[in-house]
Amino acid sequence: MDFNTLSWAAVCFYYRSAGDRQYGKIMADVSFLERLRHRPETVDPEEFERKVIVDQVRVEDYDLLVGHVLAKTVLAGIVKHQSILSRLLEMDILDCNLGGTFTTDAISLVYSDIACAGGLWETGGSKIMHLLNDKLFVMLSPELASTFGLIDNEFRFVEWMRFVQENARAVVADFTQQGFSGSPDSFLSERLGYTKAGYQKSIVKFLDEYFWLSHGDGLAIPPVWIPSWHGTAAASLPLQ
Repeated sequence: MDFNTLSWAAVCFYYRSAGDRQYGKIMADVSFLERLRHRPETVDPEEFERKVIVDQVRVEDYDLLVGHVLAKTVLAGIVKHQSILSRLLEMDILDCNLGGTFTTDAISLVYSDIACAGGLWETGGSKIMHLLNDKLFVMLSPELASTFGLIDNEFRFVEWMRFVQENARAVVADFTQQGFSGSPDSFLSERLGYTKAGYQKSIVKFLDEYFWLSHGDGLAIPPVWIPSWHGTAAASLPLQ
């Protein structure tokens, strides 16, 4: 993976998702994320259901939402593993040791508990983990798991994270080699307006967008054809 490819995916996904406003809404909600990550016992189940289960995971099964049962179940799991999550919150996909026993066991334990909450399944579980640490936890759908051969008796979530880590490191290396300063995620967040909207997307999220477009939608990244651009605006992104 190189930086130009990731840039194209970021631009294409921006338009595909109409600015990714739903994701941006929760990522800019700093107060809620701070409570969810550090003091989950203080999060009201109704607020969690509305902001996470309905808006982000998009569970629409009314039976699962009655009495905030699913929200309470997931929150209870997060509270239960808070001592483990507090250590994982300090980690980043770029430098975490995904070969270490504590890290891999901790990730697998938390993921399996959350993903097994009734009605969430693997996609919903990975989305919630991403909200707990968007710089570390990657999202995974059944389609991607099948494409990359990650399914046997269970979803091999840590193996998927290792694959994303390799791509993230390659993007950073290429970004630096091209002479850019800062980080790829900061650069793209600034250029695409996410920083102005009150949050910054992580490299994990940008890579998720690439995999979503290329393997979920089956689209070529970069596009097979682009029109000729003129003017200074075209020079703001290193797309080629």
